[in-house]
Amino acid sequence: MKRFVVASAVALVIAFASASSAQAQIVYGYTAPANGGIVTNQMSVGPFGYQGYSKYYSPFTGVVQGQSYGTNIFGQSYGRSYGYNSFSGMGYRSGFYQPNYYAFPNGGYSYNYFGRRW
Repeated sequence: MKRFVVASAVALVIAFASASSAQAQIVYGYTAPANGGIVTNQMSVGPFGYQGYSKYYSPFTGVVQGQSYGTNIFGQSYGRSYGYNSFSGMGYRSGFYQPNYYAFPNGGYSYNYFGRRW
């Protein structure tokens, strides 16, 4: 948690120090080796919502996993995750969409799939 706070503070300082005009969006992301593979994360925050993305790839096991999620000021939110193994061809995907949590909390939907890669 400390690394995230420090990285956020450094990103804000760099953004404010290097910008010639006001920026309406903050984007934070990195790519790093982890657990025998490569992890990529990105988060963007703006005045009207946020969006995140994460992906993992291992060339040794053939595994690819990812997820994306976000929301906006109107209460709409979504999430999606997926994964597959390129060696076996098996995969999964799941997700949800919530049109408006405040006005219509039961109006969303979700989906799931498991099987051969789509």
